[in-house]
Amino acid sequence: TGHHGVLNYNTVGKRTTALKFGPFGGKSDEYNKTVQNIMKTKGLSEEEAKRDYDSYLENPNNYALNKGEAYYKDLGYKSLMDGVVGEAEKKGQGAEVRARIDKFKKESQLKGISVVGLFVVVFLYFKIQYDNDPGSTVNISRDARLAQEAANALFLL
Repeated sequence: TGHHGVLNYNTVGKRTTALKFGPFGGKSDEYNKTVQNIMKTKGLSEEEAKRDYDSYLENPNNYALNKGEAYYKDLGYKSLMDGVVGEAEKKGQGAEVRARIDKFKKESQLKGISVVGLFVVVFLYFKIQYDNDPGSTVNISRDARLAQEAANALFLL
């Protein structure tokens, strides 16, 4: 159908993703059908349904996290993670879910430390290069070669 969505800014300057389509900037039929469906299924007003759908369109990941957090807080949990683990425990899967969360956290920390370490090694490599011969970028000293090997080793993690 050849329609292209564009970002729109509402009157208070907050970015929204009220997708506009066509040469006259009207909302698509699909957008309006989705808003109508949200109104029916969630019992929201048209304005609330548009705000809800626009929030989803703007950032689906944050939308899902916010909805999940609200869901588990309504069930009495302090946070999304507490809710996920608590509900998994009810099904006898608490240990498995905790293990997956711990593994994810460890992998994320390792990746973060590796990236920071790589930047430190690269910085040291270029600092050593400059300190050895500020006018040349061709001269690679023994220390710079060691820094380069360390950076390569970190990159392979």
